[in-house]
Amino acid sequence: MSDLVLVITGGAVGIGQAIAKAVGERGGQVFNIDLDATGNRETDALVVEAGGQCTSFAANAGDPEAVRQIFDEIDRKVDHIDLLVNNCAVWNDSSLTTGDYHSQVTAFKTALDSGLHAAFCCTLAAVPLLEKSASPVIINMNTEHMDKDHYLSYIVGSTGYDCAKFGLWRLTQTWAAELKDKSIRVNELCFGAVDTPMLRAVSAEKADAGMKAKDLATAVFHIVDQGPQGETGRSYFFGFSGTPRNQSLEQIAAIQMEMR
Repeated sequence: MSDLVLVITGGAVGIGQAIAKAVGERGGQVFNIDLDATGNRETDALVVEAGGQCTSFAANAGDPEAVRQIFDEIDRKVDHIDLLVNNCAVWNDSSLTTGDYHSQVTAFKTALDSGLHAAFCCTLAAVPLLEKSASPVIINMNTEHMDKDHYLSYIVGSTGYDCAKFGLWRLTQTWAAELKDKSIRVNELCFGAVDTPMLRAVSAEKADAGMKAKDLATAVFHIVDQGPQGETGRSYFFGFSGTPRNQSLEQIAAIQMEMR
């Protein structure tokens, strides 16, 4: 799909930035919601350099009023949205045995706001514009922890992140059923280590061995390019942590092959 209109959360760095740039390479228009104003400017420049347009909003995607105002502005700029990517997430220490009461409650809330509440707010606001697309798609960026053999990350403090991601998994299924009559497809990507600033802050070793952010952009387009008759309510599993990158790329390619 060319001239794609994308709304993405967490597009200032990493996976979100790579997806935004890939849309720019297709001559598309990007609306990015991210608190990182400096990273937003970089994303804007990368998308324009690639051949697209980009408007970034330095805002918290988990803030309902901010999201409402942003989508009002998007509505004034375009007459539809083709793709919503719920990408933002925060991995912080929300364990029960560190910090103090206030710090851990705040950390847990921050993780849920970023990884789950933001997805709900943005999707709720986006549906009226998605309905106007000829091939609307929502893609939720999830984690390998949805796989039964990876439910527990065994990393102390990941409670908030994991709870947000398990909630996102449920929203994917629920929204796919709810929005089917509106012809809006809803799917999610469930993957392991990717070389991003967030992972690098936790484990540089895992980041070095993981996929690249641009690999995830490829996976997103494999779903987008399925068109109106493509899958909905699907969780795509690939690139689990410890998997060599070349094998992960083969798994990503399989998403495309499924629809041939």
